[in-house]
Amino acid sequence: MVHALYCDLRFAAGNTVFTTSFARRGLIAEHGISWMLPRIVSHANALDLLLSARRVPSEEALRIGLVNRLYPADQLAEQTYAYARDLADFVSPTAMGVIKRQLYDVPFQTLSEAMIDANREMLVALRGADFREGVASFVEKRPPRFGDG
Repeated sequence: MVHALYCDLRFAAGNTVFTTSFARRGLIAEHGISWMLPRIVSHANALDLLLSARRVPSEEALRIGLVNRLYPADQLAEQTYAYARDLADFVSPTAMGVIKRQLYDVPFQTLSEAMIDANREMLVALRGADFREGVASFVEKRPPRFGDG
């Protein structure tokens, strides 16, 4: 579970069960889970999961934000690859990179700093090849052909 927390998105099979298990083994929260988990599921839910080390069914994991999507076990790989393929085919790699950086930086910024950063990045994006291609593909009603980012 710790490794999954470091992923940008988490998809799971409907029959998946999650647990931290640390406290039931006499261990503390390891590998940064005490930092990551509250940012994903809230402070109260992180305390619950870490202190109880109980088993969390996939439906609850979805409800508290531990996972983003649930799929039947036999469709998990196919649906996950389809999501990734959609991003690769239709989303600007440059925009994805900036958006990810923004979201990971924002907890350490004031609103003013985040807005200044966003405005600066928007000016860069508006001058970029991905923006030109995104608009052209929309106008021409075709899939975009973004560069490497």
